[in-house]
Amino acid sequence: MLIEPFVFLALSAALSFTCADIFARKGLQYANHFVGATITLVGELLFFVPLVFLLSPSFPEMGAHYLWVMIGGLCNPGLFLIFFLIGIHRIGVARAAPIKGMSPIFAALFALIFLGEDPAWYHLVGVLFVVGGIVLLVSGKTEGRWSRWDARWPLIAAIISGFGAMSWKKGLVAFPSALPAAMVGASAALVLVGAYTCYALREEEAGDVKQAFWPYLLGGVAAGMGIFLFTSSLQLSEVFRVVPLVQISPLFTVLFSVIFLRKAEFITWRVPAGATLTVSGVILVVLRV
Repeated sequence: MLIEPFVFLALSAALSFTCADIFARKGLQYANHFVGATITLVGELLFFVPLVFLLSPSFPEMGAHYLWVMIGGLCNPGLFLIFFLIGIHRIGVARAAPIKGMSPIFAALFALIFLGEDPAWYHLVGVLFVVGGIVLLVSGKTEGRWSRWDARWPLIAAIISGFGAMSWKKGLVAFPSALPAAMVGASAALVLVGAYTCYALREEEAGDVKQAFWPYLLGGVAAGMGIFLFTSSLQLSEVFRVVPLVQISPLFTVLFSVIFLRKAEFITWRVPAGATLTVSGVILVVLRV
């Protein structure tokens, strides 16, 4: 059986976001995370703008669809980045990442309510399997004291990401190509995150921006590719099928760490269990009967 195009695009998006995460982790060694988010979004536009000039995709006439893709960009990556990074700062990435991984559930819910998508029961089970697999893959022992109330930040990020996927889908229907839509959304996100970064730097140190610049910028180019692939996939299929596929990027991160970085400590019961759940969920999500 041939792989459907939206599956290939969504999995490629997950791989691109994995590369972006790896560059971001390198940049985080040197500079403030909000500064990094801003540089990352600049990198995304450096990916989109030359392609727009090179390929000259057609832009639709002005209408509500532009507002929807701007809302999509403001939600994800814009507000999502802000709330998720606050969550990492408050409770640590080991706790924030599993909570953020719940976004496919909210994406499916918003698509059901606002877009009238009609997933079968096994599609919804697949979404739950993917989320469960992500939680297992990125969870583990953590240290330090933290307030449970601070868990609201990554939870809000997950909800916003789900709403953003619905907004992207609603606006993309009017765009012949996902490229101009992705550029519009990323531009809106850059304005928002850049403004918040200026506000945050009043209380936090920027860090060594010179050392962090290139990792963050290259991460932005990879993330730009990911957004383009993600939005292209959304043009071809339903939100509840695309978002879980894109969210399996932690699986790629763990696999890359084991294969290329020889991180043997990743090999615990969580890795095979999480991988099995995630892959099983992917199969259910893409299944057509």
